Amino acid sequence: MVGIFSWYGIRQVFEKRIKAIKCAGFDATAIWIDEDGQWETDPEDMPKIIRDNGLILEYAHAPYSRCNSLWDQTKHWELEEEIKKHINYCSRHGIPILVTHLTKGYRVKEANEHGLNALKRIVSYAKDNNVSIAAENTKQNAVVEKVFAEIGDRALGLCFDTSHDNLYSDRKFSLLEKYHDRLLCLHISDNDGRMDDHWIPYQGMIDWNEFVRKFPKEYGGILNLEILSRNKDDDEMSVLGEAYGTIRGIEEKIASRRQC
Repeated sequence: MVGIFSWYGIRQVFEKRIKAIKCAGFDATAIWIDEDGQWETDPEDMPKIIRDNGLILEYAHAPYSRCNSLWDQTKHWELEEEIKKHINYCSRHGIPILVTHLTKGYRVKEANEHGLNALKRIVSYAKDNNVSIAAENTKQNAVVEKVFAEIGDRALGLCFDTSHDNLYSDRKFSLLEKYHDRLLCLHISDNDGRMDDHWIPYQGMIDWNEFVRKFPKEYGGILNLEILSRNKDDDEMSVLGEAYGTIRGIEEKIASRRQC
């Protein structure tokens, strides 16, 4: 199955975007938990709108502007409670995965006991509420690796972002390979190696044949795009149509490799 994030850079009311995603052929979508560019739509109504239009709601993405507080000796408690509220939202609406960033920027260089202990409590709380936490790779892969080394509970897994990997990883797709059995969801997009552009695959410099070659054979989830239109005046259905055709092509290559 293939999906696309419900915000793809073209300003449009939320329900019309959802209908356009379905019309383009996608199986699934995902949302920001606080502000998805929906403007006029109550977040409590968004899951029903998605499902009423025949789409799977794969995950909700937590805000990340204050995520570095997780590693602060005094501020981590406040962030922990905030994340628990997001877990409650997911649980209430039957959303199986909450995606979160562990760091923002380069200020946090290593995982400390304050954040690790907070994450252990967060993961336990999520598990009790039938929600999994997907930690996204951003700029500090060492933090992600330390977290997975310290927290073995499979209620914590990886949200692998291809664009972030291309920008910030010394060895491309190494996290995808290392944590193949903890992959929960994906942010698939392309870039030129300089900016986090969120282009449709094959519009940038990511080696998609290598992505297919290293893709975990055991992953049975959704191939979810996180792309933005390159021009705000782009035709919505043209963008979605190109995105759909591209990700279906990648899906077919992955399926073919699995048969080998």
